[in-house]
Amino acid sequence: MNIRAISLPLTCAFLFTILMVFVSPGCSAPAAKPAGTPVTSTPPVSSSPAPPTPTPTGTTAPPAPTSTTAPVTSSPPITPKAEPTPTTIFVPTAPPYKPAGAQLELFQYLLSLINKDRQDFGLPPVTMSFNAAAQKHAQDMFDNYYSSHWGTDGLKPYMRYTLEGGLNFEAENSAYSGWFNPADNPANHESIDVRQEIAEIERLMMYEDAGANWGHRDTILNKWAKRVSLGIVYDDKRVAFVEQFEGEYLEYYTPPTLSGSVLSLSGRFTIPGVVLNNVSISYDPLPQPLTNSQLTTDSAYTDGYGLGNRVSFIISPPPQGQSYGNLPAGAIQARKWDVNESGFFSIQADIGPSLIKGKGVYTAVIVVTVNGENVNLTNYSIFVK
Repeated sequence: MNIRAISLPLTCAFLFTILMVFVSPGCSAPAAKPAGTPVTSTPPVSSSPAPPTPTPTGTTAPPAPTSTTAPVTSSPPITPKAEPTPTTIFVPTAPPYKPAGAQLELFQYLLSLINKDRQDFGLPPVTMSFNAAAQKHAQDMFDNYYSSHWGTDGLKPYMRYTLEGGLNFEAENSAYSGWFNPADNPANHESIDVRQEIAEIERLMMYEDAGANWGHRDTILNKWAKRVSLGIVYDDKRVAFVEQFEGEYLEYYTPPTLSGSVLSLSGRFTIPGVVLNNVSISYDPLPQPLTNSQLTTDSAYTDGYGLGNRVSFIISPPPQGQSYGNLPAGAIQARKWDVNESGFFSIQADIGPSLIKGKGVYTAVIVVTVNGENVNLTNYSIFVK
């Protein structure tokens, strides 16, 4: 009997809508299940962020929403800002992973399972993407006999996604079927049919996921997912695979970039009706190598993942002659905030107060409202070494 271990994200939502609401990340995870049953982690927050809270400290259950004080007007009518000038679309240099032959057939098979599940719940299909982070993580799990969202290099999914050219948001389901002791004798374990094993793990994530509060299923059925990058590595006794669901809602001209303490980003939203709320900044320490033992037994690594600890969030400056009152801690007013109705945006802010932690991974999360629903459109990591 093969042991199947399944991991999923705890995607911590960050939200601040000026003069309306604010939310902090709520990252928690239960202990792993006993061996022989699917090992699941705390389910992810859906793409619609959690209820708001007035402070940016992590909690396990976000409090009820509160509002900030409205700005006091003391100036003549405001002159609309000039529209940003479109520039060249940024194209990542990281090479994609392109499967071929039997590997491509397995990718297409898994994609068909995912889209059948989405169709059964009235959702549109996702298309195949080729961000190489999914295959590299599947290979790492297979080579090192573990199941986790963390890699042996200490990277979390959104960090891998950025390093491999990812520009939108990601949410990962990962799975490993086989044994966890590298010294074990393969002869002691039965052979598998890789297609049957993949189909069974997908079924477990969709229909026997109550122990994870249906978090794997929610990730598969995320209505905001547009694409999925896959990773599959196997032999006749073991299989590791990754489903990395992704958005496709913006193009960058300049991806989030630090110059000293100044963060700059510009681009265009590719769907209509987007209202830009804020750019949230979260912090993780620089990744450190992890062992097989840590990745298979330590609940800090076997359970879900979050977007680090939020250290600040960038908001638009008030109109000329106006000011904000009672802003929550961590709010940084942008020095440049150009946004127009065509979806173009250009933002610049001094995030020096966020960088007092020094070396680490700072992840920019663009938080928007689309047709009244709050959505995180990007998880873009900047490595400060």
